[in-house]
Amino acid sequence: MASSRPKVSSALITPAIGFLCLATLVPIAAVVALSFGDFNIAFPEKTRFIGLYNYARFLSDGRFINAALVTFILVVVPVVLQLLCGLALAIALKEKLVGTRWMRAAFLLPSVVPPAVGGIVWKLFLIPGVGGLSYLASLFGHNFEADLLGSKTSALISVIIVSIWFGVPIVALLLLSSLDSIPDEIYEAANLDGASWAQAQWHISIPLVLPAMGAVAVFQALEVLGIFPVIFVLTGGGPAGATEPLNFYAFLTAFTYLDLDYSAAILVAFTTTIVGVCFWSISQISATRVGR
Repeated sequence: MASSRPKVSSALITPAIGFLCLATLVPIAAVVALSFGDFNIAFPEKTRFIGLYNYARFLSDGRFINAALVTFILVVVPVVLQLLCGLALAIALKEKLVGTRWMRAAFLLPSVVPPAVGGIVWKLFLIPGVGGLSYLASLFGHNFEADLLGSKTSALISVIIVSIWFGVPIVALLLLSSLDSIPDEIYEAANLDGASWAQAQWHISIPLVLPAMGAVAVFQALEVLGIFPVIFVLTGGGPAGATEPLNFYAFLTAFTYLDLDYSAAILVAFTTTIVGVCFWSISQISATRVGR
């Protein structure tokens, strides 16, 4: 009777696993195959294999190169700032200062807001002349009517700020859990040796939390790449491609210009790069922990 239970369980689970595998692998295989073909949506029967031609187009596509640069900026800058701000907040929350108990719940608010909703809120906040930012400026006697989303530099900075706003709370809580795992005896020993609070944080908290910061950095990099809804609502990739990352460019290429095969090539290259970087980062983190 007991030996038949695993067989029954496997029989019940196998269809679900098979369906999930098909739902995942079939679209991936279709996109990869499409990236090697010449596909015209008006004449799908004329699809033909063209090898690496779509990938070779990257080298002569200035918009692709710009999108790759924007992607790099929108990953590196927000993640670094999220880690720094999140670490500072985590240290402050660990000290259990007055008012920090309710702040733990309040900090979670941006991370649970849907990206599209957050994008709309920030767009309303940045409306020139009548938005929330203009209202705050008026409280200090300033008439602020600049269109921050209309300039290439300020639009990119605005997207970075929104990305930081979304990511800092979860980073702070993740790092706080790592800080809470550090034994209090280490800080007490440092205090007995005459170390100041700042020295204890610099020589104890930060070194011991660095491995966790590496893992959080990988996680947040993947989260930042999912900022597509925010860009769609906030800037639409503009102005002049200043906030257009690769996934947004692939979206426009497929659904606006109907160049599906080239869009598939962009997505394959984009996804392959992400997976490769993640595996490399995880291997480096694992090697560091083993070495220690």
